[in-house]
Amino acid sequence: MSESKLERLVKMINQIALNMSANGTDAVVADQVAHHLEKFWSPPMKQLITESFSDADIGLTPLAHLAVQDLLVMRKAKRA
Repeated sequence: MSESKLERLVKMINQIALNMSANGTDAVVADQVAHHLEKFWSPPMKQLITESFSDADIGLTPLAHLAVQDLLVMRKAKRA
C-alpha cells in the first residue's frame, strides 16, 4: 500500500475521532473509535495503520492517536 493510502486512512481516523469527540472523555472516545475501526475497517486497512503507527508523526490528531493505541491493544489481545 502506498503512502497516499496511509494519508487517507489518517484523514479518515481524524474525521471519525472528531465526529465522536462529543461522546465523552478522550479515553471514552478513543475506545469508541478503536471499536469502530475494529468492526468496520478491512484487515488490510487496520494492518497498514497499526504498522505505520509509532511515535513518529503520521498526522493523527491526539484523540486519533489514542484510538490507534487502543486498536493496537485490541489486536494484540485477539492474537493472544
